[in-house]
Amino acid sequence: MTSRPLPDGVTLGEREGATVLSARTHACALDLSLSGGHVTSWIPNGHDETLWLSPLATFTPGHHIRGGVPLIGPWFGRGNSGTEEPQHGWFRRVQWKLASVEVTPDGTIDVSLDLAEIRNYPGVEVKAARLHVRAGATLELSLDVTAGGKPLDLEAAFHTYFLVSDVRETTVGGLENVPYTDAARSRTAGLGPSVLRFCAPTDLVFEAAPPLVLTDPGAARRIVIDQHGASRTVVWTPWQADVAATADIPDSEWTRFVCVETAVSEGGTVHLAPGATHTLTARYTLEHS
Repeated sequence: MTSRPLPDGVTLGEREGATVLSARTHACALDLSLSGGHVTSWIPNGHDETLWLSPLATFTPGHHIRGGVPLIGPWFGRGNSGTEEPQHGWFRRVQWKLASVEVTPDGTIDVSLDLAEIRNYPGVEVKAARLHVRAGATLELSLDVTAGGKPLDLEAAFHTYFLVSDVRETTVGGLENVPYTDAARSRTAGLGPSVLRFCAPTDLVFEAAPPLVLTDPGAARRIVIDQHGASRTVVWTPWQADVAATADIPDSEWTRFVCVETAVSEGGTVHLAPGATHTLTARYTLEHS
C-alpha cells in the first residue's frame, strides 16, 4: 500500500472484507476493488453509469466479482491446454496492492495497482503484473504482465460488462468481415456483420481487435472502444435461459448488459520470452447520441 497521503476526493474503504478505492472528482466517479484489481463503477461527468454490476455480486476476497471489469489472466477460459483451473485464471481472484494514486488538475484519476500475490502453475510463470487505471472523461485500462524465468504463453482480457438499457436494442459496430468463432454454437465460423445485433445467447470470438462503437439507443449514447496490444475481441451476452442458470445474476438483469472484451486469447496468445513484458490496453469514451 502506498504510504503517501491520498489525494482529495479519494478514499479507501471496505466491502465484504475487500479493500475498495472510491474517487470523486469534477471529471468522474470511479470505484475499484483491490481484490482482483477490479473496476466496478465509472461515471464520467455529464453521463450515467457505464458499467453493469450485478446486484448479487460478492466482493469477498478469493471470489470473482460479477460485473464491472473483471481482469482475466494469465489464461483465458481453461487456457491453451483446455484444463487450467480456475476458469479465466487467477488475476481476478488475488489481492492487488495500491502502488500510486494521483488526481490531475482536470480531475482525471490515475491509479496503479501491483500484484500482491503470485500463483504460478506448471508452464505458467508470471514475475509481475501492474494495472494502470486512468479515469476522467475517458476510462483507460492498461495491464502490464511480465514473464518469469521461463517463456510464458500469455492470455489476458478486460472482460468489461457494459450497462445498456436493453441488449435487444443494442448494437456493436466495427467488426464487419472480421473472422469469428461462435462458441455458443459448436464453434462454427463466420464473418462479422456490418452491425452486430443481439437476439440469442452470444459468445463470439473475433480474430482482431479493431476500434468499436457500442450504440445504446435507449440511453441515447455511444461507447467508443479503442484496443491496443490485443489480438481478439470477445462479445458475450448470456440471454434469458443462461442467466437463469447463473447464481450471481438475477433473472431480471439479462437485458441490462453486454460484454465486449479486449483480449489476447483463443489462438491469439502472446508468446513472451523470460522477463519480457506485454501491455494490453482498452480505452472507453462515452458520447451522447
